[in-house]
Amino acid sequence: MKQDTRTTTFNQPNRTTPAQANRTVSSKSRAASPQVNRSAINKVGGADSPSGNTSKTTKAAMKNQPKDRLGQAVVSLIFGIFGILFFIVGMLKLGFDSEYSYMPSTGTMATILFAFILSVVGFFLGIIARKSSKGRGMAIAGITLTTLPVVVMILIIGAGLVLVYRWW
Repeated sequence: MKQDTRTTTFNQPNRTTPAQANRTVSSKSRAASPQVNRSAINKVGGADSPSGNTSKTTKAAMKNQPKDRLGQAVVSLIFGIFGILFFIVGMLKLGFDSEYSYMPSTGTMATILFAFILSVVGFFLGIIARKSSKGRGMAIAGITLTTLPVVVMILIIGAGLVLVYRWW
């Protein structure tokens, strides 16, 4: 760190006032914006280069930018909402089907399978979108909503496999 050699009143060398200390801290240059990495642009060959190749400049600048995954976060949240709704409807239909017959209807099983597929896709999209700066909250909400149907369906499938194995 650079030592300040300013003098204050009464000839006290090397002592700075709080105002001077704040001025030196605030006058330091700040880090470059994370969206544009100027050193990478200059290394690859920006406008200052003799060749003037701007396609490499654009690729280098785009490579260093964080990807915007807001769309994936929104889709994860929507799939989570619809996954929960289809799962609840499927479980209710499964309960009604079991009152009248021993086998559930094809529509009931299709609804539950559709809810499971929506939830798995929404879960993975939420995991991918969670690393983004935009839409992080929606991604976490999508992960939370899709976790319940996925876990319950895995438990039901596991219990079904155990019962089939015991009967066999």
